[in-house]
Amino acid sequence: MNKIFSYVAIPSDNFERAFKFYSEITDGLINRNPNVPFPMAYFVDKDNKEVGHLFQLPNFNPSADGAIVYLELTKDLNDTLTKIEKAGGKIVMPKTQISPTKGYWAIFLDTEGNKLALHSND
Repeated sequence: MNKIFSYVAIPSDNFERAFKFYSEITDGLINRNPNVPFPMAYFVDKDNKEVGHLFQLPNFNPSADGAIVYLELTKDLNDTLTKIEKAGGKIVMPKTQISPTKGYWAIFLDTEGNKLALHSND
């Protein structure tokens, strides 16, 4: 085992709105899954490996409370923060240095109200 966390599932209230948001901020690294009886799409990494999914089901509610999932999408977080705002998300904390050796982070709310973070070493 080379990592502790291996997968993420992000709930949505409005799947189409959430799918559009994540498609825009990940530059299309999300693919619909037509083989399940509920709205679902897989997040894929640059090697097309499934690393998580977006879904809509009753009793799974988006939240700004609880665990924070970190996304690593670009070297310059400001590039992704711009996409987040254009796609309808809200910046909660702008690009902020963690430390000289740990890089930068930023926090945002997606279109569904989930709180997530971005991380970059640069």
